[in-house]
Amino acid sequence: MSLIAPILATLALWWLSTGIILVLGERSDGARRAAMAAAGVLALAGMAGVWGLRDITAPMAAYAGALSALAIWAWHEMSFLFGYVTGPNRAPCPPGLTGWPRFRAAAATLIHHELALAATVIGLGVMSLGAANAVAFQVFALLFVLRLSSKLNLFVAAPHFTDHFLPGRLSHLRSYFSPRPAGAFFAVTTAAMAVVAGALFWAAASAASPFEAAAFALLATLAALGVLEHLFLALPVPDGALWRWLLPARDPRRSPDL
Repeated sequence: MSLIAPILATLALWWLSTGIILVLGERSDGARRAAMAAAGVLALAGMAGVWGLRDITAPMAAYAGALSALAIWAWHEMSFLFGYVTGPNRAPCPPGLTGWPRFRAAAATLIHHELALAATVIGLGVMSLGAANAVAFQVFALLFVLRLSSKLNLFVAAPHFTDHFLPGRLSHLRSYFSPRPAGAFFAVTTAAMAVVAGALFWAAASAASPFEAAAFALLATLAALGVLEHLFLALPVPDGALWRWLLPARDPRRSPDL
């Protein structure tokens, strides 16, 4: 089976879903609430899809499983970027705070979001026990690991993070990012992801069935995108150009809560 279709589908979904969430994040409070309600409906449909696809192993079921996971993931991402589910700490990092106290303060800015994601991973894992099609769980779990690694790298060292897309309501997070040059932690995490991506591509190329080929190719492309996003943190690459043209110019006089 050709791997081009699942690779292109993953790339398109990654770009489109990211762009939609970024655009919605710039809208009014009312528009964001309406978007969250719509995303909640889609997330519930995604949960239903996870259960309904358990025993279906046609190639299209792999795509449907990935879509189900992305629908659930999108709700979580919107809840964070819209400022609804973040953490108890909404203050900038105090000057001079270092080490463990700084890590605790940084973690408190988003711990509620991380716990919600972790709970969803566990829930999807339970729903997928014994399932012939566990693509939704696998996609969501992979996204969780990739995102957690990205956040840790932002804290440790991310000299070229593009914060143009960070909404004003989350502007305090910038104070916890580290502009230091990327070091050993970045190298280890990025290399590990590259190995995972390579292994998944190999599994897709040697899969025994069209369903497995599609599933592994979807996961491999997501892992490769994770590697790319990590490289964007450390290299002077204008990744923001992928979506910046979709967004209106920000008014510096606008309230950071908008």
